[in-house]
Amino acid sequence: MKTRDLITNIVIWAMIKKGYFSLYKMSRNAKDARKKNDKLLFKILNANKTSEYGRKYHFSEIKSIDDFRQNVPITRFDAYEDYVNRMIENDEKNLITSVPLAGYAQSSGTMGKKKYIPLSYPEIKVYTDNTVTRALALADRASREVYNKGLKPGRGMFTCPALKDTLPNGLPCTYVPDVAAKQYGFVYPYILNAPFKTPFTEQEADTQYMNCRFALEDRDTLYVFCIFYKEIMAMIDYLKSNWRSLCDDIENGTLGDLAVTTPEAAEIIKSYLKPNPERANELRKEFEKGFDETIIKRIWPNMSLFSGIGNSSFEAFTERTRKYSKGVPFDFSIYGASEGLFAAADEIESTKQLLLIDSCYYEFIPVDDETKVLSLDELEIGKDYEIVITNQAGFYRYRCGDVIKVLDYLNDCPYINFSSRKGTLLNITGEKTSEEQMVKAVEAVAKAAGIDIKDWAVYCSIDEFPYNYILLLEAEDGLDLRPFAEVAHEKLKEVNPQYAYFTSIVKIGPIEIENLEPGTHKAWVDLQMSRGTPFSQVKPVRIIDTDVKKEHFLNRIRKLDKNS
Repeated sequence: MKTRDLITNIVIWAMIKKGYFSLYKMSRNAKDARKKNDKLLFKILNANKTSEYGRKYHFSEIKSIDDFRQNVPITRFDAYEDYVNRMIENDEKNLITSVPLAGYAQSSGTMGKKKYIPLSYPEIKVYTDNTVTRALALADRASREVYNKGLKPGRGMFTCPALKDTLPNGLPCTYVPDVAAKQYGFVYPYILNAPFKTPFTEQEADTQYMNCRFALEDRDTLYVFCIFYKEIMAMIDYLKSNWRSLCDDIENGTLGDLAVTTPEAAEIIKSYLKPNPERANELRKEFEKGFDETIIKRIWPNMSLFSGIGNSSFEAFTERTRKYSKGVPFDFSIYGASEGLFAAADEIESTKQLLLIDSCYYEFIPVDDETKVLSLDELEIGKDYEIVITNQAGFYRYRCGDVIKVLDYLNDCPYINFSSRKGTLLNITGEKTSEEQMVKAVEAVAKAAGIDIKDWAVYCSIDEFPYNYILLLEAEDGLDLRPFAEVAHEKLKEVNPQYAYFTSIVKIGPIEIENLEPGTHKAWVDLQMSRGTPFSQVKPVRIIDTDVKKEHFLNRIRKLDKNS
């Protein structure tokens, strides 16, 4: 056995064992969950009582949950923005937290202004404990139940592009998975197909090519770990379009035209390449049979896990992925935000996620009564709540804007699902485009065309990669607005930096425009009223996210010649 394979065996088994312990902790924490979560709160307050924020709100005097709620206000990001700026620009310490930081996550606000979210080492530990290791343990458990044996160790694919943004003080400033993944950097060559200790950024080498090139050559590839299932579907679409070139490169041990790299990156990559005609021919035979539900297991017989966020608004990507991956267990991964990790799946194929009691302190605001603030043991199954967190990096009673639905309880701990994001309209791959941002794009089109746009709606097209937005515009004068798609695209890039970033690396394609027949939105209102909905309760349709809406709006797209 090669040295790299031997180390892979050792490391993967260690990660599986660690994952089983994480699952045990989740189950253990579900007993007396409220008591344990309260204990975490007082640990956080005690650790930060000498910080500037802790002194301001008298953390040292807080002895009960009632004291906490009376002393500390519910907040949004603007409560921390000045502190964070001082931390970044002046390297000041002990402002909102006394805990050492591992880095910062970049996020975008409603109108695209960048937010920098502090990440502490305790937060990163929670993340690493409950992502890949937990997922591998679930896959191992599933394998033992189905095949009466554990996983065959192998390397896998992490689909997220690497980033190397750092602050002047040297701390990474990227996104949570990237900061957390850096904790595994020394074992990258043994857990990932690509044999590099430092992954290339998207600017250095195309992530899709790098992932697929090295994963295809490795017949024993074990898993694919992503943030969203959209990334796995995009990988499959990439293989459908490029398998011939990839097989040629594997056969010859070369970097062909498909590999877009810098000269420096190319030299490093080439040092790891050797001709492998046997594997290339094996792959060609399987690809030539076609892309059906068996393709993944035919090219990777050891594939035992897909892990990522695939429920809620990402369900369409999950269902497309299943069409090519019969026999591969799905893990519906985690639920969280830049400000913290909130929940994780404790069963394979389960879309419900157990609240992580040791991650944040939680409070909940009922969406139907914002005057109340509840603890985790006061929630009702089937109801929606805005989640309020006190995390381990300096955010206290923080409304991060997420709404969750309570699905069930394990002992005293709720199972939840992400329900919606306040203010977010579209989210293909983490860009979080808000309705306000889309309004700016519509206004830019109206100004460029010199008309009033009566109404609009939008949906995500996921039939071909790169996926993109289709903006449906209704104008009374019948003007063809499709030529103004570039105007909308540029405005969205301006107001949403995350959209600009993901389109720059071709994770999202340019927005397209279609023209709606005049009266389309009025017909929708009439339809709802005919079904008994009061006029005052009929909300404007902005996102086409149900079959009923698709039938109504997509069937009313004006049929115009593409060249008209």
